[in-house]
Amino acid sequence: MRQNDVMAMVRWTGQNFINVALATLLALITLSPKDAEGAVPRASAVFSDDGRFLLIQTEELAVWNLETKTLVAKIPDLPCQQIALMKQDGWVLCVGHSVVIYDWKNRTAVATIPSESREPYQLLAYSSETDQLILRHWNEAVSVWQLGKKLVPLKHIALDQKKDLSAVAASPDAKQLAIAQGQTIHLYDLRGTTIRDVAADGVVRDLLFAPNSETLAAGVGRAMLFIDTSGAAVSVRATLANGEGTGGEATPQLFSRDSQHLVTENGESSYVSVEVSTGKQVALTEFLYEDHERGVRVPSHLHPVDISSDGDYLVGLSDHLSTLQIWDLSTGTMLPDLCGHDCRQLGTRVSLLKWSPNAAKVVVALQGGLNPEVDGKVSVWDVASRSPELVLDPSQPQAKVLAKRTVPQSPVPVAALTPTAVPTFVHAMVVRAVVTSPSANQLVTASDDGFLKIWDPGQGMLLRQLKLPVPASALAFSSDGAILAAGTTNGEIRLWETHSWHEFSPYASQQGQINALQFLPGNRVLVIAGGQPHVSVVDLVTQTVVKELVHLNRSPAYGGKTCARKRGVQGEVVEGLSFLDGTAWLMTISRSGRVIWDSTTWQEVEKPAGMPEAWAGLGWNQPFVWTTTRARDPKSKTLVIWDLKHNTVWAGLDTFTSRATEVDHGPPVGLGTAMAVDPRQRWAATRVGEHISVWDLSAKAKRKTFHVRTPSHLHWTSDGKHLIVSTLNRKILVWSAETMEPAHYLRDPSVTR
Repeated sequence: MRQNDVMAMVRWTGQNFINVALATLLALITLSPKDAEGAVPRASAVFSDDGRFLLIQTEELAVWNLETKTLVAKIPDLPCQQIALMKQDGWVLCVGHSVVIYDWKNRTAVATIPSESREPYQLLAYSSETDQLILRHWNEAVSVWQLGKKLVPLKHIALDQKKDLSAVAASPDAKQLAIAQGQTIHLYDLRGTTIRDVAADGVVRDLLFAPNSETLAAGVGRAMLFIDTSGAAVSVRATLANGEGTGGEATPQLFSRDSQHLVTENGESSYVSVEVSTGKQVALTEFLYEDHERGVRVPSHLHPVDISSDGDYLVGLSDHLSTLQIWDLSTGTMLPDLCGHDCRQLGTRVSLLKWSPNAAKVVVALQGGLNPEVDGKVSVWDVASRSPELVLDPSQPQAKVLAKRTVPQSPVPVAALTPTAVPTFVHAMVVRAVVTSPSANQLVTASDDGFLKIWDPGQGMLLRQLKLPVPASALAFSSDGAILAAGTTNGEIRLWETHSWHEFSPYASQQGQINALQFLPGNRVLVIAGGQPHVSVVDLVTQTVVKELVHLNRSPAYGGKTCARKRGVQGEVVEGLSFLDGTAWLMTISRSGRVIWDSTTWQEVEKPAGMPEAWAGLGWNQPFVWTTTRARDPKSKTLVIWDLKHNTVWAGLDTFTSRATEVDHGPPVGLGTAMAVDPRQRWAATRVGEHISVWDLSAKAKRKTFHVRTPSHLHWTSDGKHLIVSTLNRKILVWSAETMEPAHYLRDPSVTR
C-alpha cells in the first residue's frame, strides 16, 4: 500500500455544474494521431449501440438518424476528439481540450470541465454501474468523476513525469487504473487506496483492459502479457510469431466482446488474433502485396484501419492496394474489397473508417475515388453488396439514398466445387509456402500453424504431416525430388529424404527468417536467402558455406548536389530465388531488382545471351522462361514463353491490360500475372488477375479459361495431369487437364475455419 501517492482532490473554480445522471456510454471512438496526419480533414464517428444514430465529427458535429435517414442536429463550434452518445435523449459527450456535455435537442451545454493545459483530455473509461468517468490530463494526472446528481471530482492521481510513463489505461467498470512505468505496471484500486505492482520482463509500451475488467493486456516488445487483475500477476505470456516483413512491437488493439480473444497489431503489416486463456496464436493476418513481376510478396502497411467490435473483421486502406480491403481476422484471410473500383485511384485518401455495431455497414470518408457520388463525402457502405447506400452531407437535411448494387458476376466459369458448409482449408492458419515434387505427384504445404503437410493432390489425399517447433516460411525440392528442404522463421533449415521421410540433421543458417530456398542441380548444394543482406551457398554434406553472395542495391543514389544512378555498396535482403534449369544461371530477387549469377564461377552476369530483359524460370526439367512483351496496343502486354536459342518469342499467350489484373472480389491492384508449364511441356497455365487459362502448347491455342477467387501461384504435378492453384485464403484448387474441369479442393477434415 502507498496511500500518500493515491489521492489529491482538484478544486474546480468558476464553474456551476447542473445535476446530471449519465446511465450508459453507448459507444466510443478515439481519433488516433495517425489519422490526423493526412490532408483530408480529420474525422471521427460513433454509433449508438443499436446502430440507429451516428455521430460524425468533421468541421462540425453532425447527428444522423440512419433509420429515418435524416440529419437531426448540427452542433457548430464544438471540436471533439472523442465523442459519445448518452442515454439521456439528445445528450452528447464531447472530449477535447475541454469536456462538454451537450444537449443537442435544446441546443445548450449541460456541463463543462474547462481546459487546463495545451493538451486535450482523454476519456479512459465510463461505467454505468458506478456512474464514474475517468479522464486523463495528458501526462500530468488522471481524475475520477462521479456522475450522479452532481458532477463531482472524486480523485486526482498525479502522474510522475520524471519516470518513464509509457501507458495508462482504465478498466471499463471504472474500478481500476493501470499505469506502466518502465518494467513495472502499477494497478490502482479506485474504490480504495491500494496500489499493487506487477513486474514485466521488459519495458511495457501499451496497456488495454478487457471488457470484463478482469484481464489486462500489456505489450512488451514482441510479446503480449495477460495479467489477472484480481491477483495482480501475469497469467499468460504470448510471443507473437514474425510474419513476412513484420517488425516493431506488438500493440494490443481490441478485445472481443467476450474477452476471450485479443486482436494485436503485429508490427506494421500484420495483425494477430490471440486466445487469452492460453496465449495461443489463433490466426495471423498479413497485409501482403503480391509482386509477381519480381516473384516476391511485399509487406503493405494499412492506414487507416478499423476493427469490428467483435474482433472478427478489419477494414483498411493499404499503401499498395488502392482500394478498401476487408480481412477476416479469425482466419487471416482476405475478403472481397469493400468499394472496389469506386475507391481505386492513385492518391485516394481516406480520413474515416468505422464499422457499425453489427459489422453490416462501414462509414467511409474518402477523397480521390472514381465514384463522384462518394468522392469527397462521408458515405455509408453496405458490406453484403459492397455498395454505398447513403451519402451524409451535413448541408442537407436528408441523407442521399443511392441504389444498392448487386455484385457483378464473372463472365467465365468460377471454380467453386465444394459446398460452403464443408471445410476446404488446408491449414488452420495462413499458408506460407507451397511446392510440388519434380519426380512424384506430391504437394507440400507449410503454414504458420507449424505443420508441413504432404498431399497426393490428384487423389485429394493428405498423406502425412510433420510438426515443426517453429513455422516453415520457405520450401524447395532437389532436382531429383529426393530431398525436401524447409526454411523456418528462426533461420533453421530442416531436411528430409522424401521416400521414407527420414529427417537429416538440421542446418542453422544464422539468416533469421528464411525467405527463399533453391537447390542447385543434384541434391547437395542449397542456396539460402533470409533476413540478412547476403545469400549463403551451402554444401549440405559438409554443412559449410562455400560462397556468400551480396545482392547490391540497384536504386538511385545521390552524390553531392547531383543525382546519378549509382550502384549502392550495401547488400540487400533477397526475397526470391530462381534457377534456370539446363543452364548455370541463378537469379536473386530483392525489392529493388534482380541480379543474375553464373553458378560455375559465382560471378555476376549483366544479362545472359538470348534472355529477355526480365524473365522468370519455370522449374526443374523445364528450360523455359516466361516474360511479358508489349502488344500492338501500347496499353496492353502479352504473356509469352521465350525462345532462348533464337532470342525471341516462342509462344504468345494472354494479352492483357493493367486493368485486367485489378479485381473487385479479391486482391486489387498488384495481383499481377503468373505462368506454369507442365513438366511434359504439353500444357501451359497462365494467370491474369483472377482469371486462369490453360493453353495447348502444341497448337499454341487456349483450351479453357476459369475464375478463382484470390489465386496466388500455379504449379503442375510431375505427371502433368493436374494443375495446382494456391490461393491467398488457405484454399488449394486441383484442376484436371484430362477433363478440363476443376477436380476438387484439397481439404484437411480437422481444419474447420
